[in-house]
Amino acid sequence: MRLFLLAGTVLVFLYSCKKVQDPVFKQITNIKLIKAGLATSSVGFDVEYFNPNKKGGKLKEAEGDAWIDSVFVGHFRVDTLMNIPGNANFTIPVRMEMDMNSFLKLSLAGFKNEDVTVRVKGVARVGRGGIYKKFPINYEGKQNLVQLMK
Repeated sequence: MRLFLLAGTVLVFLYSCKKVQDPVFKQITNIKLIKAGLATSSVGFDVEYFNPNKKGGKLKEAEGDAWIDSVFVGHFRVDTLMNIPGNANFTIPVRMEMDMNSFLKLSLAGFKNEDVTVRVKGVARVGRGGIYKKFPINYEGKQNLVQLMK
């Protein structure tokens, strides 16, 4: 009888777990220079997402690399615990150490062009109830440089 109850409980648990949908990227806002340097500079910005899942969770950490028009611009890291609400928009403050030598490789012609290709690759640890799972961060899309710098 106990085995039957245990098996039934496991089946109910497995069927109640739906596949978690990835958050939907919305935009990058509030870009600001935190610390200027010749070799590296610290830049802060907010990344806005929408969580399509019914339940929320927590972002424990995230890190990765960013490119603008195929030129590596820096490494980012988020190491503060963030609440992610269910079925709602949320904002993640990001700090990136930008390699100024690589960033300067972007020509002035690239900055005159309002739309640039932004590519981000990394990994995030997201979970709920003390159980965290790694999720890949893969984004590539066009961003309006004039809008980003305002």
